[in-house]
Amino acid sequence: MEEAVKAQWSSNERKDDLHFFPLEGLLPAGQALSVNTAYLVISLVSTNSVSGNPILLQRLMTELQMRLLLPLLESPHYCPHEVLYASLFYSYRGLLAGLFSSDCSAREEWQTTIEEKRVFLQRAHESGSLKRDLKPLYNALSKLRSKLRPFGLEIAISTSRSAYALISLPVPRQ
Repeated sequence: MEEAVKAQWSSNERKDDLHFFPLEGLLPAGQALSVNTAYLVISLVSTNSVSGNPILLQRLMTELQMRLLLPLLESPHYCPHEVLYASLFYSYRGLLAGLFSSDCSAREEWQTTIEEKRVFLQRAHESGSLKRDLKPLYNALSKLRSKLRPFGLEIAISTSRSAYALISLPVPRQ
């Protein structure tokens, strides 16, 4: 059994560790994803559970996987390369603040980082090194895909090849 490892900061420094993502149209009705960013755990939960355990499935993630998953959950239908690329190289605390904090400066700093990565990737495209520069992202997404499959989710690239999206996996026939 995998053991939960808490992210590296004290409890009084972290706030709002649990985030809820309904993902309507991607998950079956009555289900959602719950993400604990401190313990790096994602859970498929029943939103209709009146009694008993609402947790249907749980998986432990690595920090790197969580860095990619959170932007995908925030923008499940279109998450640009530069957002995912920025999330790989930004501090985990900074990423959480940029995505979830009400602090405008944290959000602005995150947006500035995304813009810097967009410019970097545009230059890489122009110089012919884009595929090589995106290799760390491709590798990390590959590992994340295997963690999402049990939840009935897959990561797909957009037709423009400039963004990723979460899609539902077909329900297996019995």
